[in-house]
Amino acid sequence: MKVEMILKPLAFAMAVALSTGVMAEGYRHHDGASATVKDTQENYYNDVDNEATKNTATIEGSLDNATGNIGANVVAGDNNQQANAAAIATADAFFVFGHGAGLEANASIEVTQKAHDNDLYNDATQNNATVVDSANGTQGNVGINVAAGNFNQQKNDMAVASSEKAFTASADVNVSQESNNNYTDNKVGDVYEVGPEMTTVASGFGWWPPHHDKPQTPVVNNATLQGSLNDVSGNVGVNIAAGGGNQQSNSLAIAAGCNACIAR
Repeated sequence: MKVEMILKPLAFAMAVALSTGVMAEGYRHHDGASATVKDTQENYYNDVDNEATKNTATIEGSLDNATGNIGANVVAGDNNQQANAAAIATADAFFVFGHGAGLEANASIEVTQKAHDNDLYNDATQNNATVVDSANGTQGNVGINVAAGNFNQQKNDMAVASSEKAFTASADVNVSQESNNNYTDNKVGDVYEVGPEMTTVASGFGWWPPHHDKPQTPVVNNATLQGSLNDVSGNVGVNIAAGGGNQQSNSLAIAAGCNACIAR
């Protein structure tokens, strides 16, 4: 099976790297082709206090019938980190260096996400992240990140290496996610009217005056994917998050060498 047949579903119109912090290069001498993605996201010592806050992130009716490398980031809230990275390397080492060159094709992805010592207080907060009727009929590498809330970390990474004369092909993915010493306080908002008797009642959230006309509003987190990504082809990565402190990652590494295939 030829390399172009392996990589065809990825719609190789995405022939360049499209992210800062991403390295794509063809190795000199005997290494063929190499594609590397190295990304780090860190989120430390942040304080967020939301009171009756509404965070809404939406993709609707977008990205339909797109081709190539598609990256979309939509975010609502605070301190959210999102990224779409693509690294592609392709080399006909035989053409460039002559017989015997280009023995390896390597693709690697290394992702690190860290979230430490963040404090989040939600009081009657509503977070909604939605993808509706979007990215239908797309082809190639599709990465979509939608986040509503706080401290969300999301990534879509792809590394592809192709060498026409490679005898060995290796693809590696190394993902590390850390979330330590974070504090989240979700509680019902103080939305009420005090009755004339001025008495108090016990609830699961502490002692509150009795409610009469206005009910308390709880924290609501909604993440939705609806009517989207139909009839897509290639590599598709979607991250949808609502709330606080979410970490998500989609990674793909492909290495292909013609001589590494069983049948040419």
